[in-house]
Amino acid sequence: MFEFFYKRGYLLSAIILGMFVFGVIGLIKMPKNLFPDANRPEVVIFTQVPGATASVVATTVSKPIEEEMATLSNVYQIKSTNVANFSIVHVVFDYTKTLQQASVDVSNALNRIKDKLPKNSIPAIYLVGDFTAPVDVFALSPKNDSITLPEIKKIATHFIKPKLLSNPNIGNVEVFGGYDSAVMVKIDPLKLKKYGISFDDLIKIIQTTDLNMPIGFVKTKNSFITLSFYGEKDDVKKLKNLLIKPNVRLKDIANISWSYQTNNTLYIGNNAPSIAISVQRAPSGSVLATSDAAREEMKKIEKLYPNIKVTISDTQRNLIETSNINMLEALRDAIIFTLIVLLIFLANFRALAAAALSIPMVFFGTIAYLYLTGQGLNIVIYTAIILALGMLTDDAVVVLENIERHLENKEDLQKAIYEGTKEVLKPIFAGSVSTIAIIFPLMFVGGYPEKIFKPLIETLIVALLISWFLSVTFIPKLSTLLYKKGFKKTRVEIFFEKLYQNTIAKLIKPYVGILHFSNGKFYVLRRMLLIAGAMIVLMLSVKNIMPIIGRDVMPPMDTGIMKAHIEFSSNLNAEESEKRLKPFLTWLNKQPWLEKSSIAIGTQKDVLSITGGGGGNSINMTIIATDRFHRKKTIWQLEDEVRNELAKIPGIKKIGVYDFGATALSTINAPLDVRVLSDTYKQLPKEAQKIEKLLYNVKGLTTIMKTWDKDFNEVVIKIDTNKALSYGIAPAGIAYQIALKDMPVAMLTNLSSMNVQFVRVRFNKQFENIEALKLLPIDTKKGPIPLGEIAQIKNDFTYSKIDRYNLQYAIDVEGYRKTRPVSLITDDADKLLKEHGIKNYKQAGDISEMNDSFGRLIKAIAVGVVILILTLMVVYQSLRLALIMIVVLPLSMIGASWALLIANKPSCMPSMVGLLLLFGIIIKNAVLLIDFYKEFEHSGKSPFEAAIESVKVRFRPVMMTAFGTIAGMIPIALEWAVGLERLSPIADVAIGGLLVGTFLTLVYVPMLAYSTDPRNKKTNPLKS
Repeated sequence: MFEFFYKRGYLLSAIILGMFVFGVIGLIKMPKNLFPDANRPEVVIFTQVPGATASVVATTVSKPIEEEMATLSNVYQIKSTNVANFSIVHVVFDYTKTLQQASVDVSNALNRIKDKLPKNSIPAIYLVGDFTAPVDVFALSPKNDSITLPEIKKIATHFIKPKLLSNPNIGNVEVFGGYDSAVMVKIDPLKLKKYGISFDDLIKIIQTTDLNMPIGFVKTKNSFITLSFYGEKDDVKKLKNLLIKPNVRLKDIANISWSYQTNNTLYIGNNAPSIAISVQRAPSGSVLATSDAAREEMKKIEKLYPNIKVTISDTQRNLIETSNINMLEALRDAIIFTLIVLLIFLANFRALAAAALSIPMVFFGTIAYLYLTGQGLNIVIYTAIILALGMLTDDAVVVLENIERHLENKEDLQKAIYEGTKEVLKPIFAGSVSTIAIIFPLMFVGGYPEKIFKPLIETLIVALLISWFLSVTFIPKLSTLLYKKGFKKTRVEIFFEKLYQNTIAKLIKPYVGILHFSNGKFYVLRRMLLIAGAMIVLMLSVKNIMPIIGRDVMPPMDTGIMKAHIEFSSNLNAEESEKRLKPFLTWLNKQPWLEKSSIAIGTQKDVLSITGGGGGNSINMTIIATDRFHRKKTIWQLEDEVRNELAKIPGIKKIGVYDFGATALSTINAPLDVRVLSDTYKQLPKEAQKIEKLLYNVKGLTTIMKTWDKDFNEVVIKIDTNKALSYGIAPAGIAYQIALKDMPVAMLTNLSSMNVQFVRVRFNKQFENIEALKLLPIDTKKGPIPLGEIAQIKNDFTYSKIDRYNLQYAIDVEGYRKTRPVSLITDDADKLLKEHGIKNYKQAGDISEMNDSFGRLIKAIAVGVVILILTLMVVYQSLRLALIMIVVLPLSMIGASWALLIANKPSCMPSMVGLLLLFGIIIKNAVLLIDFYKEFEHSGKSPFEAAIESVKVRFRPVMMTAFGTIAGMIPIALEWAVGLERLSPIADVAIGGLLVGTFLTLVYVPMLAYSTDPRNKKTNPLKS
């Protein structure tokens, strides 16, 4: 390759120019996100079951759906949430199945079991992934009294949503916030009796207006009873005048109105009751491109509706923009730090110029590759480029150093460039290949680690290959310019050369001294002492430090975004929940750190990106603070303040406050999740209550809560079958006449600009309490009788929600933390539960993903080491030398473990990746030492002399590579970008490992090389 491009300068120039052009285009146009999409493909099946309790929903809907979904291939997990009137089944697939394939499989499976589901249940399929999270949430509220929230809801649903969806950069739009309109037919049963009209006949007449739609729910003033479906206003006048019988119209026996149901969902955006418009990106789409498109469209919409106030209450944009800017600044700083290190070590402006030119070439070349292969930019990609900086400059410097060595021998410039480059082609190639060999298995490790770190490893490998390409093509061409006027050093270069010689270079003597010590009298004992000493330090470090720092999937991060989930009594409706929140919201909006707040109350059937997580008593909050560079308190300190303030709200049952990204994946409920499984559900709340009490004793947990309980108040109507049959009516006929659930009996479609309008039938509210229900007239063959005559009616408690997991009933006790590692929290929880005799549970939090990920990463490291040994054996035609270069790798873990302890970081996935990267850098330095060792040996020197000379010659480039890499990693280690807390352990491990591993490499690699050399002969060890 060197000779090919050395003779074709124009071709080389064209390639480099192409890298720059496509790199710049890619930097501008590539999708930009915070992290790579890593969640498993997920399909959610949302089914309405009007009037059904959680237990009925679980047994009649969720269970048959789950059993059918379990027959599909590549299913990772199946879980369901069952609340009154709703079934939500989550089918999560392995990464091996695409989202499109998963949706087709689920749809086909639902078609197979549709006859097994209740007739009035209507399943709907939703696709879920990283793209589900809202890019921007626009809160729409009235500017004045000229418009109301119900009117805004209609405008948002029927006009704004279609307008936004017409933009190709917007993936999906969801509207949330209640106020769904409905044509309500409230029947007076006494008037039915007066005119001699049966309930069945009335329903049949209304149904003739169109077709049946079995959906709906209704609520009392402060609590809800069951479900109703909501539509839009249509031709209410025609409905009022509908003839029921001669001279009797519908308006004579019922109140017909166009209104909205008592809300079970509400939204508060930036402390204002609002309608939320959630904008989502398409799968693999760009957050920033979607946000740009949505904001541009909303500006136009604001002009069309000047009486609607539009604010942004939640957004990913600020976080991603801040992070991307931070990362570019960190990259800039890393380049500066690396160049300073090069100047100190090399004292050579020519080498500095070569490095300064090659770094942007590698950067833009890597970006060009990512752009042309359809990838995106995120914090992982930037981190990979920064991590590669030290290694990038090493190849170029090695070539320049060797060219200068030839020039010092008075060779002609072109000959010096040609011969100097050819001599180092092998070690440069071997070093690059060795680094790639040990890290590339991570690209195929599978599971979550592959999804997160494959972009990082791929970017590193591409950067290394481009660096190698430039070092053997561009650098030789550049040398003709750099050395055109000779290679005499300037005064500044002489100054830095003296600085280096008087400081760092003096460390060569101790290294040479250690090698002499290893070759002295009783050399076997001396070498054993050196090896044993290092091994003892390694074992003590790993054994004592690892249990202290603990393990985690990913370290916590301070993005400035916190999440809160609170619950009131299960029968509380959305309006009452909103009232109770007002004092807290007043406090929240006075906080100087607050930027935005998004508060969702209740669950809406067609909305996944915004939800309260339950009924009208359930609330989810997203609170966005200023970024951590512009506030004094950490996100965890702010969480404490929010948690304490929420605790002051009267009637609150559950409080959970935690940081954004608290779990590694969205499919994991909480960092600590103690799950109890059973074939029946009745005993689960009691078992969870015991666990909940015990977990309060676990250090590091800030929030503990169980997912469901038996706390939902319902009215139980127990029909006396014998009595009912004696009146000539079956229990099902009685239930049909109890129209408390806004029964939808017809739909009208006259307004082309609106959605379908549903007509719902129910009795007047005077029959919504127990005593009134007892008097409700029931038509029988023997005439109307009060309901209380044939049924017992009483209040009782049932389950507010029932969860299922992998075909069993499940209840979770969830725990959130600040920063304590999940392994330590889980170990403490396990110990505590076992001490109290609780064994029937499963740890389903981050620990489950962590164990799987660590197992995969350990395999990747093992495979990488094996491939590395084989690669080195082929390159150097020696298994002995290959093994020598490998031996020093575990010793570098001494520095890595201490670095994690000092940085207060756990052993985690990023630290494991950092270990692989560390091995790659260490092996590259070992390769250069061995290459020069062999060169000196071939020149006639003894093995010991060759070892000494290899240290003397390679000391400077080895140290320069190590400290250049360390300098480049400083911005990552110091977390100079939002979100880098997640990846900083990579740099911590690499820096600590390099500080120790580099020094050990310069001792143990040459020592083992000469001492195991078959040609090594002892003469006078003390004078060797």
